[in-house]
Amino acid sequence: MKKTIASACFTLALLAGSALAHQTYLQPQKFNWSVGDKVEIIMTSALSFPDLLSGPSPDRIAFARIMVGGKELSDFSYQEEETFLTISFDAVESGMAVAALSSKIREGAIEPKDVEMYLGEIGASDAVRQAFLDLPGDPALNRSYRKHTKTFFCVDGCDQGKEMATEPVGQSLEFIAIDNLHHSFQLVLEGAPLANHEVQVVTADKTATIVTSSDKGIVDLDHALSGPTMMMAVWITLPDQPDGIYHSDYATLVVDLPEMQHDMHKGH
Repeated sequence: MKKTIASACFTLALLAGSALAHQTYLQPQKFNWSVGDKVEIIMTSALSFPDLLSGPSPDRIAFARIMVGGKELSDFSYQEEETFLTISFDAVESGMAVAALSSKIREGAIEPKDVEMYLGEIGASDAVRQAFLDLPGDPALNRSYRKHTKTFFCVDGCDQGKEMATEPVGQSLEFIAIDNLHHSFQLVLEGAPLANHEVQVVTADKTATIVTSSDKGIVDLDHALSGPTMMMAVWITLPDQPDGIYHSDYATLVVDLPEMQHDMHKGH
């Protein structure tokens, strides 16, 4: 019965409670820094990017990697603010910067009255749905989730170490860059391309659209988009047994898309 499936719906309230309904993302205070600056990146959750609502406490972070110019940093700090968590470090290297954080797994339950709707939201097969409904009594549905956030930015330009953005950092679900960050990215699950998967794209004015990754996991964004933009995807793993834990991985990437000439990509 073990099966992994993609969620085809981004209305996440039933997916993992109100916490998962929020868009959790990582974004630098600016996308272009200079050597010698104190770089500040924020991690927050809100109903819509780019709002700021609440940030996790440092003890909720299970995984953190920051790389600049191809070199990994070990000296960075956390500061809790009212609406976000600040991650900061002194910029001593120049080049492409990649920051990635993942939360600890949280677990909970879907109340019995919401279980059938939840199973529909995650696309559970009829067999899995029936197996759970056949459990004795009126059980809640056990579920867990983990959030993976990521951002790209530059320190005195992005030429040095830009290949770091094109490689997975080790998150279960994540976006990586291709095509020099010019509106094309790849969605990967456990380091492998995730094909035909829905991705939500949200711009700084809160306009949201849905795109689908190609058979190679490529996510091509509209070349008319520019400025700060967030991509978001969710992957659901069904348990071996119907009374097991239904787990979701949730990933976001925030980038500053460059303005592009419309005639550069005719026929794309």
